[in-house]
Amino acid sequence: MKKAELELNRVHWDEATRLHLRGDLYGVDAFKAGACSLHRVEVEEVGDVKGKRLLHLQCHFGLDTLSWARRGAVATGVDFSAESIAGARRLAVDTGIQAEFVCSDLYQLPEALPSFHSFDVVYTSYGVLCWLPDLAPWAALIARYLKPGGFFYIVEAHPTARMFPLDEDLPRTGGFRPWLSYFHDDAGLRWPAASDYADPEAVNSSPTHEWQHSMGDIVNALIGAGLAIEWLREFPFCAWKVVAGCEIVEQSGAGQRVYYGRPASETQLPLMFSIRARAR
Repeated sequence: MKKAELELNRVHWDEATRLHLRGDLYGVDAFKAGACSLHRVEVEEVGDVKGKRLLHLQCHFGLDTLSWARRGAVATGVDFSAESIAGARRLAVDTGIQAEFVCSDLYQLPEALPSFHSFDVVYTSYGVLCWLPDLAPWAALIARYLKPGGFFYIVEAHPTARMFPLDEDLPRTGGFRPWLSYFHDDAGLRWPAASDYADPEAVNSSPTHEWQHSMGDIVNALIGAGLAIEWLREFPFCAWKVVAGCEIVEQSGAGQRVYYGRPASETQLPLMFSIRARAR
């Protein structure tokens, strides 16, 4: 496993969490007042979670974990950033919402959470796969923690979208065109320190290391772990401006959850996908 790259990313996310917990960048005030941080698609596709044990992988500082708990789940959130887990625990106390939070590198999770087949739902979402160098052990972890008949759910930026530039990339790409490979490269890509995605006025001083995974990589990792794919769905929008030129195409809910897509006058691309896979 790529320990140096993963440690680099952990440092980055410790700093990102400190930035994200300043002020109300993430809508924490609205959440404390009762708003849900979840978007429409995952709420509809995951369905009723009342009384179900839910494991949230790569949970950041716990907003979505606590939103599932608020909807009735017995929720456990996992993240490798100690700053994120500390923030999640504080938020749980501040809101009076019951949830467990575990600080662990994802690939070392069995050492911190040794249970087998104890969760009805394993969940992960939005900007998570690019931080994982290898999907086979990720999928094996998912299968390990699911009860027979339980399901895994992911909603994430589409691998195709990651080929295209963001608005800030356009000066060096010479226009809106593919500029990164669709296919996985084991070496990954090192990105320099840059403005934080939630606060463009703040610079995160740590670089990052990221990996691309094709749709085939994702689906086949889950199948290889013994999970049965129930569906793969693709959407022309995403929860953030995942490619250049995006605009708001949907806005709803008390927390004003937003989806971004390309203008209707432009060629539509798959910007987001969801998968549900069942443990046998």
